[in-house]
Amino acid sequence: MTNTLLPVTFTFISVLAILMIPMTGWIGMRRDKVSTLRGDGGDPELFKRIRIHGNLMENAPLLALVMGAAEYAGLGTGWLWLAVATFVVGRISHFALFDSRKRGLAMFVTVLPSVVMGVWLLVQIWL
Repeated sequence: MTNTLLPVTFTFISVLAILMIPMTGWIGMRRDKVSTLRGDGGDPELFKRIRIHGNLMENAPLLALVMGAAEYAGLGTGWLWLAVATFVVGRISHFALFDSRKRGLAMFVTVLPSVVMGVWLLVQIWL
């Protein structure tokens, strides 16, 4: 094993890249079942799967960027893994609460690590 720069961030990115295979397949299986090549074809389940995947892809890159910057700036490994765990809890909650009015709480948990690390970075740079 090599001494990798930004090991927590690179692990997070690697796991996300691997997860894209089953997530894309999950959508593809539903597309096949409802015979829809593009869009959701008016199928609520396909729409849900597309949005769950899309929401992950909308939020994960920002976390990866801010986490990489925070890791490079010296944020401790424990805090970085806590950020990853919080993000994962938010994503799982978003999946479980997708049809609930409590879904906003899941989104709050999802974006919380990015916001906290962003504030931490600003403090490190400017104060």
